[in-house]
Amino acid sequence: MTVITVKNLTISYNKKPAIKGINLEVDEGSIIGILGPNGAGKSTLIKGILGLLPSETGEIKIYGKPVKESLKRIAYIPQKEQFDWDFPINVSEVVMMGRYPYISLFGRPDENDKLIVKEVLEKVEMSDNQFTQIRNLSGGQQQRIFLARALAQESDIYLLDEPFVGVDAKTEKAIFELIKELKEKNKTILIVHHDLSKVKEYFDKVILINQTLVAFGDTDKAFTPELINKAYGGRLTILQKAEQLFKS
Repeated sequence: MTVITVKNLTISYNKKPAIKGINLEVDEGSIIGILGPNGAGKSTLIKGILGLLPSETGEIKIYGKPVKESLKRIAYIPQKEQFDWDFPINVSEVVMMGRYPYISLFGRPDENDKLIVKEVLEKVEMSDNQFTQIRNLSGGQQQRIFLARALAQESDIYLLDEPFVGVDAKTEKAIFELIKELKEKNKTILIVHHDLSKVKEYFDKVILINQTLVAFGDTDKAFTPELINKAYGGRLTILQKAEQLFKS
């Protein structure tokens, strides 16, 4: 089943295109890496799918419906820098935000909402920090509560913008194990990622982008030296890493 349809999507900043003419059809039940050099439009693509940025051209459908009609079915983990970590709110309150789509405008969380928050905090091993102010969290803990908030939403599609940046190896492994559990439940996960050495291990499919779509498909077909070279524009350091990867 196709869960995300992107047709001819173009988004610009100050009249300069960030992504141009992107076309994608994403099927359910896979982990997909979004790869490309800095400034390629990876985060813009994620925000465009969510409808967070105005588009010059294009159409987005989620399960065949407009994005505004499908927001409950999409969970989003932004880059950490986009969150105000000095805001006076604790871990449990952040995670409860994932339940907001299910709570009426003037309503309050019910016992089921509270139970779900408790369960996902246990799942990401943050139960002991539920009353901790977010400004006191480490980088790895910050990513864990972002993931907990997304899990609390109980969505079908998860869009993650560089979830492994600033975390240690143990936290990265724990986060990815939870991502694999989502896939086992037939969820669809798109991840903006920059570490080429983990691509084969992590992703069923990849989207290679550099403003325009370079490639999209199964990792063994779309993540090749030729297509990496095309996406990264011959950037020496990246290509050296890619060559080492394919020789190993």
